[in-house]
Amino acid sequence: MSVSNLTTAEDFNEFLKSEELLVIHFFAPWAEQCQQINDLFDTLAEVEDFKGAKFGKVEAENLPDIAVKYKITAVPTVVLIRNSNQVDRVDGVNPALIGEKIKKYLSSKSSAPTSVETTEPVSLDERLKKLINKASCMLFMKGDRVTPRCGFSRTIVGILDSFNADYQTFDILQDNDVREGLKKFSNWPTYPQLYINGELIGGLDIVKEMNESGDLESMLPKKSTELKS
Repeated sequence: MSVSNLTTAEDFNEFLKSEELLVIHFFAPWAEQCQQINDLFDTLAEVEDFKGAKFGKVEAENLPDIAVKYKITAVPTVVLIRNSNQVDRVDGVNPALIGEKIKKYLSSKSSAPTSVETTEPVSLDERLKKLINKASCMLFMKGDRVTPRCGFSRTIVGILDSFNADYQTFDILQDNDVREGLKKFSNWPTYPQLYINGELIGGLDIVKEMNESGDLESMLPKKSTELKS
């Protein structure tokens, strides 16, 4: 069975009508880590043990209303759905966990609606904490690392990239709740905001000062230069 490319809201809603376990990858074409999950889906869709599941992929930025509905705050994110209800999710690149969760819900398949797990509402503070700890180095900015949408964001991305820093970004222009909530949560009124290991470092001025003093580089996680098998 091939992976369905869900390019419109109509495609997505039609996909939801299936009674099978649905496994949907919310991705962005500019995010290299998403290709690993797309390749994984292509493989799992052909494996006998996973034939009780249907696989689909959604370019999150092209279907923003659906991305907001499923609280997609970063890519890749994999959402598991049964009977139109989200039963689980995997945030980030974790192929082993994705496989485990699919097997779990395939083995516990039930037609009774009462058996379907639902996702509890998540408070804004919980969302912010989860985002901040999404990666050891998180940059909240306007735009993303490929297409910064202000000069301040462009400058801080350039500094981080100059050190081969391993970091993820969140586009605060895509989520007003996060944009306004993080200002209060961080007690920092402007963007960009840089977090390392869950702690606020500061904005561009602080990062530039730390760069000039030589303190920044040692704090930044670095991208691995080794090829993963």
